[in-house]
Amino acid sequence: MKNMVEYFIKYRSSVGIICLVLLLYLAEPSPKSITVGFFFIIAGMFFRAWTSGYLNKDNELATEGPYALTRNPLYFGNFILGLGIAIAGNNIYSYLIFFVFYLVFFPFLMYIEHQRLKNKFGEEYKDWSKKSNSFFPKIKRLKRLDFNISFYMKNKEYRVLFFSLVVIAILVLKVLEKI
Repeated sequence: MKNMVEYFIKYRSSVGIICLVLLLYLAEPSPKSITVGFFFIIAGMFFRAWTSGYLNKDNELATEGPYALTRNPLYFGNFILGLGIAIAGNNIYSYLIFFVFYLVFFPFLMYIEHQRLKNKFGEEYKDWSKKSNSFFPKIKRLKRLDFNISFYMKNKEYRVLFFSLVVIAILVLKVLEKI
């Protein structure tokens, strides 16, 4: 079982890239779909960037900032970002590819992450998990905003910005190709 889990985690990015290439190939973007999708992509990138500024992975349990709102802010940011790409893709295939990929991988990854954190941080994790939703953020006032740019860089979150800009550029080129 452990080998299957490791295999699943190891190849999720490769499967994600294949899904993205297929989505971009099948996409039928319009200026309107790209504009609306772009706002979702920006929101997802922002949420991920904000999250990574609080994540000192494997050294401490992140419970502030976006982690005060949801236990899975990176996965929530991925959802918003991926939804934006599907919206920009502007057809049923874009949505289908996105939702199938997301629903196959992310609930499983969230479960594994919860188990890992529970084992590593014990009671601290259990107490925090009672105060935050698993996926959708709780709307509440945040007490502290201690974003750490060094965590952002250490977590290599800038790659998501680059990746998102490439996706938008490809979709814009597809629209321009039609004109």
